[in-house]
Amino acid sequence: MIATLLAVAISAGIGAAGAKVLTARAGVGANSVFVGEPFRFQIQVSGSESPEQPDLSKLDGFKASFAGGGNNSRRSIRIINGQRTENVQLGYLFNYDLRATRAGRLTIPAIAVKADGETALTQPLSITAQKPSETENFKLRVSLSKERVYVGEQVLLEAVFYYTNSNQVDGNRGIQLSLPFENQGAFELHDLDGGQDRGPEALEGRRFQTLRVRKVVIAKKEGSFSLEPATLSFRGADGFEMTRDFRGRSVRRPKYRSFVIPSNPLNLQVVPLPTQGRPANFAGHVGELSLSVQASPAEVNVGDPITMNVAVSGPPLLDPLELPPLHEQETLNKDFKVPTEIEDGTVNGNFKVFTQTVRALRADVKAIPPLELPYFDTGSGRYQVARTQPIPIVVNATRVLTAGDAEGLGPVGAAQTEIQSWVQGIAHNYSGPEALAKQVLGFSGLISPGRLAMVAGPPLAYAVLLAVVVTTRRRNANPDTVRARRALAGFNRDLPQAKSAEEVLVVFCHFLGDKLAMTSDALTFRDVESPLRERGVAEEKLAEVKSLFTAGEASRFAGGSGEGEVDEVRERAVALVLELENSLR
Repeated sequence: MIATLLAVAISAGIGAAGAKVLTARAGVGANSVFVGEPFRFQIQVSGSESPEQPDLSKLDGFKASFAGGGNNSRRSIRIINGQRTENVQLGYLFNYDLRATRAGRLTIPAIAVKADGETALTQPLSITAQKPSETENFKLRVSLSKERVYVGEQVLLEAVFYYTNSNQVDGNRGIQLSLPFENQGAFELHDLDGGQDRGPEALEGRRFQTLRVRKVVIAKKEGSFSLEPATLSFRGADGFEMTRDFRGRSVRRPKYRSFVIPSNPLNLQVVPLPTQGRPANFAGHVGELSLSVQASPAEVNVGDPITMNVAVSGPPLLDPLELPPLHEQETLNKDFKVPTEIEDGTVNGNFKVFTQTVRALRADVKAIPPLELPYFDTGSGRYQVARTQPIPIVVNATRVLTAGDAEGLGPVGAAQTEIQSWVQGIAHNYSGPEALAKQVLGFSGLISPGRLAMVAGPPLAYAVLLAVVVTTRRRNANPDTVRARRALAGFNRDLPQAKSAEEVLVVFCHFLGDKLAMTSDALTFRDVESPLRERGVAEEKLAEVKSLFTAGEASRFAGGSGEGEVDEVRERAVALVLELENSLR
């Protein structure tokens, strides 16, 4: 599978050497797949670094999802007898995940790729899609919490993978569940926290180990839906083979191969929300909801902020839940100043909490009135309104300052004298210590430390700022140097987010790309082998780099990796990066 994709990439790169003519080649990760099993499809473009993304949404017999793309250009310089020759191969790589929707001999037609006013066509490819089949040792069952729902209602979907024992599955490596709700505009599909659960369970009179996944399906359109079976792809045991352990002893171990098994089909009826009894301020909330609020402080002055925490609970999935604008609630807006915007809510256990700040407008306000949230109760089939309890508060009056207060004539100090005037103008009758006295400024006053600081400070500050700017510009004058200097920090920042060996390889490639001034997208070991050797990296370290690429690419095309494997690959990457950081300074 890996060899197939690499062969396509290599042949395309050779054909494009030194050429600017637009060409395109297609490659697949496997020529024989099961219906519903995802496999990688790539389009290698030569002659352009910025082609338009092809649209594969209408492929007959396949469902396609874009899996990213990246620059795949190559540049090399040769100097022979003092003659410098630069070879530029412009390229781009598109990645897609395809799933066959029916069994049989399927064809991926020629795909048009456009760039810079030119159009290139890929070659057609043939794929054999087999119908998944259930086995005695592996079974998949899916179920819905309800088979009749309203538009906008959340329904729980549970998929259970049954297998005879833990040795039957290759460490859960590459397990991928394909559900019939995906890629359909009629539904939204969301993961549910805590969705995986293992434990023994009986099915059809036999005892199985189980892997349980729960998701939330939200129906967006009305209608009756007969959904195709879900499929599960994984590596499972198919017999045994004799191998040798690290001591050279013969051991009997399971022999693993790829499996794709189907589930039972599902039927779902989605009905529209009734129009009768619908409140005017209904905002589309469906389900059994409850509403509560807390406010503090309980005693304020007019205009002081009061923080309200509004908690909503009810549906199994709280993330997509939004609170209707509070400034549109008349009972609240009448006595309080309410901002038009509200902070995004945060999920806290079984509640989603929204924070809003309000300010009382008058001293006669005695309470925060009940807040209302209209919703459609799917249990009773009627519209309801969730209400909070009123919250008593004390609002103290405050004196409003005027311009007269700011200019006031009252005594500020004992020696202040009120300005007096007469018809001829302001009288010269001011006396006392508050009157200004004549002062003579001598030479010693001019050279005081304070005045010297005032005079010399700005030029000195400007000189320091100029030195900082010049130093920073020199350090950042070469973007490749900046990338190399920040490579290790970027690796340490991104590595904890890697959840598979493939993602670890992506982070490692970003590090190498920054260190070697190369484009990190779609890097292969062949791309980095020569630059690393030229920079003095030892052969044994190059072998470790190649091994890391092999592990990441195997994870990419196998569909995932187990937790233990990811930890091992992550540790190898950390050790390699620390050594390469010293070698590539």
